[in-house]
Amino acid sequence: MTERNKRLFGILATTCLACAMAAPPDQCGAAPGAERLPDLGGTPATPAASSDGPSAADLERIAQITSNPLGAAWMLWLQNDTSEIRGDLVPGGQRLNTTRFQPVMSFPIDVRDQEWNLIVRPVIQYQSVPLDSRAGQLFGTSPETIVADPELGQIAATAWDDRTNGFGDTALLTLLGPNRLDGFIWGVGASQIFPTAEEDVLGQGKWQAGPAVLLARLAPKPGGFNFGALAQHWWSYAGDSDREATSQTDIQYFINYRLSGTELVGMSPNIRFDWTQDSGNQLTRPIGLGYSNAVKLGPLPVRIALEAQYSVIAPDNVGSDWNVRLLFIPVIPNPFGR
Repeated sequence: MTERNKRLFGILATTCLACAMAAPPDQCGAAPGAERLPDLGGTPATPAASSDGPSAADLERIAQITSNPLGAAWMLWLQNDTSEIRGDLVPGGQRLNTTRFQPVMSFPIDVRDQEWNLIVRPVIQYQSVPLDSRAGQLFGTSPETIVADPELGQIAATAWDDRTNGFGDTALLTLLGPNRLDGFIWGVGASQIFPTAEEDVLGQGKWQAGPAVLLARLAPKPGGFNFGALAQHWWSYAGDSDREATSQTDIQYFINYRLSGTELVGMSPNIRFDWTQDSGNQLTRPIGLGYSNAVKLGPLPVRIALEAQYSVIAPDNVGSDWNVRLLFIPVIPNPFGR
């Protein structure tokens, strides 16, 4: 039994290598109403496009609204992340793929004669992780027990030899803040993670909850910058007693330049802290570069984006080296007609 395998067994016994936390949503946005674009922040509503879909002017307004994390949009957010996993305990480069479906729903609320939005955003994810599903038997088992048991030892020794596909943990983000089209945007709320994973290696096995805070500044016209951050933290409060307690933070920061009325260039990666790990395995800090545009597919406005990310800081044992993110976001009518 090599020292490397003993360390690997210890990691497998205490944590999920697939980073199976239900990752938080990216930027939220807004969508056109059924008959016209929404009237936000007291600005005049723009007439709806014809049956052929939104006009060029409508697309510009849709693009601006959908870049607003607290806008009045309803969107069917589809996101795919393909990551290269490396580290001291990873045999060569391993690929992790996660597809997330995130319906973004905005509900109008009047607060002291001001229009606010309540954003509700569940996150359902389907994963393909570079671990044999049997590795879930090792969680909560001491390295000594694994070494002493030939069957468990074999599972650990071959953990990287197969893949597991299935649904992971589910998240729910809620944010409440003033409804503004541009300028300073802020919101507060709560975030939760539910242990819905089909296999142990696809999730963390814990019920988790914590606060969420959004701060951003949005440019009113092309030639300006959008920047801000959505911070979420989760503590575990129940779940599988064989799994380790969690305390983790996710900060999605975004810096985008408005190239035109519909185009953005910039980055929106996720910084992650795992406070239960030692100092060399706590932080993942990526940077990125990507392009986003609002286009028309038939009568439907759609936001598309592609971004490449690289982790300048990653955990020593197991962490993401690079990531490619693809977004496909149909914008659907707001049932409140805003």
